[in-house]
Amino acid sequence: MSGLLDKANQSVKSNSNVTKGEDQDLTIVETIAEPMMLAESKDSGFDAVKLQFQLGAGAVLIVTMVIVFILDNKALFAGITLDDLFLPGIILSWLVFNGKDLMEQEFDAKMLGASAIGILLVSGVFAGLSFFNSGSVTISNIEFDGEANEIDLTFYGPSGMEYTVEVLVDGDVKYTRDAVIDSSKGRLSVSLDDFWDGNAEDMNGKELIEYEILVTSNGEEDSMKFNDIMNREIDTAYISVQEKFTYDSGGENRVYEGIYLNMIVGIGTPNAEFDFEEGIFTGKEPLPVESDWTAEIRVLGGSEIPEYSVYADEGIANGYGDFNFDWVSLYSDGGYLEKDDFYGDDGCYTFEITIVNEHGETLVSTDSRIEFFWDENEAGGDKAAEAC
Repeated sequence: MSGLLDKANQSVKSNSNVTKGEDQDLTIVETIAEPMMLAESKDSGFDAVKLQFQLGAGAVLIVTMVIVFILDNKALFAGITLDDLFLPGIILSWLVFNGKDLMEQEFDAKMLGASAIGILLVSGVFAGLSFFNSGSVTISNIEFDGEANEIDLTFYGPSGMEYTVEVLVDGDVKYTRDAVIDSSKGRLSVSLDDFWDGNAEDMNGKELIEYEILVTSNGEEDSMKFNDIMNREIDTAYISVQEKFTYDSGGENRVYEGIYLNMIVGIGTPNAEFDFEEGIFTGKEPLPVESDWTAEIRVLGGSEIPEYSVYADEGIANGYGDFNFDWVSLYSDGGYLEKDDFYGDDGCYTFEITIVNEHGETLVSTDSRIEFFWDENEAGGDKAAEAC
């Protein structure tokens, strides 16, 4: 019982201590616990922009594989085919995959190398599956060899597979040959003499004759047209002139010295036309093409008959220039045909052009007929040359 009284007394003492302190100023410090904030990561490791570039690279790679290995190969222009897009597509895929790093110039050699190897491996696997699971031979490329005057053909297919190649002209077989694929690739050359039948297109690009390669293997067929490289025959040629003259001592009357000569050759079917007014060519020019030919030019109608000889290999004539694009001077040194070497009297002069085509018929053109008025002009006239 005494123990309980002792505890009660201690409690009273304690309360009385607090009571005694009530007169004192108490400073109460309240501590408020601040809420804990989760540390926000500045770098989550996810780069959305980089991912977009990588997805774009994948899309480019897939499109390239489909174009090259699934779609039928076709010639595009200047001997370039769909198969030729393989390497550019691979390079573009790699550039797009690393596009963000390349733009920011943050180069990681290991990453660049690894991505290149990865893209090459994927494309290589795709190519292998396409070649060896197709079960047939496909045409890869058709090119014209100007030196040998033949077409060079490239094929893909399973090694050891036999195939037959046919050259069709307007659907008719003009040439055929059997061959075997060696190491997944085959090559074959066919002389133009074995199937040539005229220009494939006219000057406006309209088809005249269809040239096509057909390959047959394992019961399947693949074909490709090659009209774009089968425009080889010159069917039109024109001469244009520029009158060369000075003036007499009085500065009134002309004194003629000769003419500058230029020639253009090409495909003129169906609407090329010669015309000459006020001293310049005003007609419709033919379409120049790459071809092999020999030309003889004669100036008829005067006291003398000057002659010129031009030989062109793929349209390029040594000593003259390139007939593949435009007019070419018959004087490589800037010279001209002197008056005394051809001129007789005022009147019409014919510039006769004979072209022997390497492939095609011989052309004899007398369309270039020009009338001169030199005697009249030296006596005070001023008429410019014009078509007869």
